[in-house]
Amino acid sequence: MSARAAIRRHAWIYLFGACGLIAANWFSGGEWWAFWPLAAWGVALAVHYLTYKARAVDESWAEERIAELHSKSYDAHHIDTIAGRYSGKPEQTNEPK
Repeated sequence: MSARAAIRRHAWIYLFGACGLIAANWFSGGEWWAFWPLAAWGVALAVHYLTYKARAVDESWAEERIAELHSKSYDAHHIDTIAGRYSGKPEQTNEPK
């Protein structure tokens, strides 16, 4: 089983378990005791997810993310100008001479 499939499976089990605990709490009445098991289980799910995401980051992911952010940037020209300064390329301006 892949890590991504394990996360999805854990999330679905959490969802169904939460529904079961909430239903049991509702039928039993009284205080809301289901909060603590759900909170602890939610923390475990969050740790599982964050561990998965931390292991999924590599150099190719970082390059793809940089390219995506650069393409969506509203000020891409400014970013290119700064990058040109550090790479030794001459600065390009759109101002008339």
